[in-house]
Amino acid sequence: MDNLWLGYNGLNVSFADVIAVLLYQSAYDRLITRTYGHVPRGVRSIVVTSHGYLPARWQVEDLRRRWCSWRSHAGM
Repeated sequence: MDNLWLGYNGLNVSFADVIAVLLYQSAYDRLITRTYGHVPRGVRSIVVTSHGYLPARWQVEDLRRRWCSWRSHAGM
């Protein structure tokens, strides 16, 4: 599995494109809106890519664990 589903319909990101996973704070709303078009309900974390800030419905710890697991299997 090379793609990470962020919990919203049609919102996937390649694990290789992930730069960071951050805890959601409303201060990021402007950046999420710039990248995704709006801030959906239920945002718990943010996935940062070279293309911008994407909302995620998953807990930050869960996303970080999945990203780290992918990185270890990818030899990064």
